[in-house]
Amino acid sequence: MANTEYRDAVRILFLLKEGSEPNKDPTTSEEFPLRFEGETRLQALDFWIRYPDYLADELVAQFEEGGDRFYLDTARAIFNDDEPSEKTIPMLRRYYGAYERLDTVLAILSVRGLVRPLTLHHPTTNPQHFLVSKTGIEIAEQIVRDHPIFDWYAKRARLVLQVANGRGGAVLKKRQHEQKEYHDAQIGDLIPTIAERVQTKLAEIH
Repeated sequence: MANTEYRDAVRILFLLKEGSEPNKDPTTSEEFPLRFEGETRLQALDFWIRYPDYLADELVAQFEEGGDRFYLDTARAIFNDDEPSEKTIPMLRRYYGAYERLDTVLAILSVRGLVRPLTLHHPTTNPQHFLVSKTGIEIAEQIVRDHPIFDWYAKRARLVLQVANGRGGAVLKKRQHEQKEYHDAQIGDLIPTIAERVQTKLAEIH
């Protein structure tokens, strides 16, 4: 497995694990105790992990809305650690926004019994959910024990979920589209950075 595929699989596994609720379906819950709802939600949350500068801007916005300095301090830490330069994993602009096919990552996770994609049948849409197995939970914990460097992804998954504050995929996508650079990116181009603008905003806050 290529290093990038392994990294992507680990990142998505952590995000699915941290963002899941208990699986209430008795036919699957014993093997798959967790359930993550929504591919759009997964893509939107993953965007904030892959673009620390956009996450920092959302943190600043939440500080300005509620006054909690945790959000401001966390946004500043993102730049102090040079994350926009070192941690960004670019995504392409698709018709509905930042999107990347997850087929390869899900195949890696599925063949190992860690995650099971679940397509729900609906008259107008076929939303996809994801079941996380006991093995998937154990592997995620083992990865952190054996390779502490990956703990950054586990912690970042928890942070983006805190920032999302229960919002669904459509609402998160709308929020991200409010960024001019994101919205105006041409289809097929990489979503551009907003690091300089966010740094300027942070410098103006005392």
